Amino acid sequence: MGLSSLQLQAKLMREYYRDFSKYAKGRPPGRKTAWVTAFTPVEILEALDIQYVYPESYAAVIAASGKEQALLEESERTELCRDCCSYACCIEGSLALESAPRGIPPRPDVLIATNNQCDTLPNWWNILAERYGVPLIVLDYPGEEADWQTAYDYVAAQHEKLIGQMERLSGNRLDAGRLAELISNSRASVAAWERVRKLLTVRQIEPTLLFDGISFLITARCKPETAQLYEAMAGEFSQLPPADGNKPGLYWLGYPLWYHEARYLPELLEGCRVCGSNYISWWSLDYTGDTALEQLFSAYNYTFLNLSQTTKDARLGGDILRSGAVGAVTLHNKSCKCDFVSARNIAIPQAELEIDMIDRTFLDLGKARRQMDILLENL
Repeated sequence: MGLSSLQLQAKLMREYYRDFSKYAKGRPPGRKTAWVTAFTPVEILEALDIQYVYPESYAAVIAASGKEQALLEESERTELCRDCCSYACCIEGSLALESAPRGIPPRPDVLIATNNQCDTLPNWWNILAERYGVPLIVLDYPGEEADWQTAYDYVAAQHEKLIGQMERLSGNRLDAGRLAELISNSRASVAAWERVRKLLTVRQIEPTLLFDGISFLITARCKPETAQLYEAMAGEFSQLPPADGNKPGLYWLGYPLWYHEARYLPELLEGCRVCGSNYISWWSLDYTGDTALEQLFSAYNYTFLNLSQTTKDARLGGDILRSGAVGAVTLHNKSCKCDFVSARNIAIPQAELEIDMIDRTFLDLGKARRQMDILLENL
């Protein structure tokens, strides 16, 4: 019998946090460490036995632990305005105080940032580069603005350069077969996650499970256990009762609220159900191509947030239609405006809430309740 989803989650979490200060007990990491942004081609790093840390994801963990406010305040006092990205503020505060629920991540040997998500991250990584005095690599993905061949040549050259840089850092040589295996693992993880994600529309699944579950597609997408985890989740979720058709379906447009126990606002959605979310589709990367370089190009150049507005509208509209949602909760995220912009042309009624995914003090719950009441009355 295979491992359960809980056992697989525990295994992946142990591996990821092994070298954080709370667990390392002063032991230095046994391999080089890269701090990366969410849409970095980590298959290259994994193939060269370089461990990678996602500060953004750790900020979400900190908020879920209820420890973010002191860190946000310290960051504002010493480094960043509170209006800056809360992911950055939370992590900068933890580094300044040398305090966080799971300890401090292992010191980076290199920083890798990409612009296929937002333009804030390369700027934040500049601050980290100054803090640690280590090399900063910024990968530039042109998205749909350039024709395929021009974009491919440009991105492939950057990936080849990255491979050379990481070979020198790690002292290892890239094995093409190992890289192909890791890309295959990522593709399997995405396929299994898509089966999980689509069950939210038709089964009585608590959205919290998906908001938390997608973290492994971010931090461990090229590990074989991730696909196994999602296959187990899909099997477990498929046994749940059918979705209650008497409850109107709402689409959650934006980040989860990491500080909230449920990651969303169930107290405002009484009598409704969340039947879809764009956040849980962002890491369903498309590794199309005949070679490893083509597959990495396809996956990381065409992330959802790096697409044209026309393509975003089409994809988001299609996902909302398939979900059966009749209304949307759309978040004006203080930290991240790009997601709201991607939702500007949807064709269903919305409640637009001023909110932040990390900073709980930004939410006016009374105002949000009034906006939700208006939406529900219209529905």
